[in-house]
Amino acid sequence: MKAIVYKDYESGDIYFLKDLCNNLMRFQADRATIKPDVMASMNFENRLVPDFTGAERKYIAVAYDCEKPIGFAFAAVSKLKQEDISARPSWAQEISGLGFYPEDYDVPKTIGTYKLLFVDSKYRGCNIGGQHSNMIMKWLNGHEDIEDLWVFVANGNEVVGKFYEKYGFVHSHTVFKGFIEAYWQNAKRNKE
Repeated sequence: MKAIVYKDYESGDIYFLKDLCNNLMRFQADRATIKPDVMASMNFENRLVPDFTGAERKYIAVAYDCEKPIGFAFAAVSKLKQEDISARPSWAQEISGLGFYPEDYDVPKTIGTYKLLFVDSKYRGCNIGGQHSNMIMKWLNGHEDIEDLWVFVANGNEVVGKFYEKYGFVHSHTVFKGFIEAYWQNAKRNKE
């Protein structure tokens, strides 16, 4: 392993991340204790591609060992409206429970979401996830209009929630009866 190099992307072709993203989706599905079949149905084409292409403002940090991508993190900024509070993605239509945001969440507002983080298993323990998170948080906190930050953790991967708490996130609520755990922080406090 040579020195790890980090690059960031806000546009362009992301297909070079297909294998890493699919590895993340398998990782989550293998650990899921609630609806593992739903988790197993997620992949690069139905998670990262639509999120990346559909976001007006987005950011991907990628770690490389030489020319090989070995990890990535993805975040996006969006304007949340009232109809988003009760919205459900297609994969969640059969799952009951509170959605991604609390029912009494004050909208409209602009939010930042730390959407995905993955490091190849051979490179874990090298602080790549920490470096990615530093890059993501710097990017998110660079947007003056963001009021809140969110990150969502798949069931079976609860240890990651503790990792995000190191970056100021606190547990907000359980999404779809435990399928996902929601973590939140007020972005304004990060800018004072």
